[in-house]
Amino acid sequence: MIGPQYWSTGITVSCDSRAGWGAHVDFYDDGHGDDDPERGRISTEGTLRTRYFVGGGDQVDALTLAIDTVKADAEKLGIAWSEAATVYHAGDDGLPDQPAPEGWRELVNSHATRLGWQPAYRVDTAPSGELSG
Repeated sequence: MIGPQYWSTGITVSCDSRAGWGAHVDFYDDGHGDDDPERGRISTEGTLRTRYFVGGGDQVDALTLAIDTVKADAEKLGIAWSEAATVYHAGDDGLPDQPAPEGWRELVNSHATRLGWQPAYRVDTAPSGELSG
């Protein structure tokens, strides 16, 4: 690892209408193309994810459980959140075999706000998947 700790820009969620919600955190060290094998400086990265989709009767509760679990485990591992951390939806409008549910932007943004992070998506007239900014 290069640097004092790993960091992440947030949590990415995905939905399977039959199985529930999944969440993952991609994390990185501070190496940015500056590996130096002779000095033992090798950059590393990783992903922490829910093993299975989290289902249940209420989509919002399942999503909350998925997000909160990967967030807590990431923090236990010492992963820090960037100042611009947010919650993303995989593929922004869903993956071909896992389409995003109706109202996904509002739902994902509400979780970013709940965590004290900035929402990632415009919810007014933005085309599908457009990031705010």
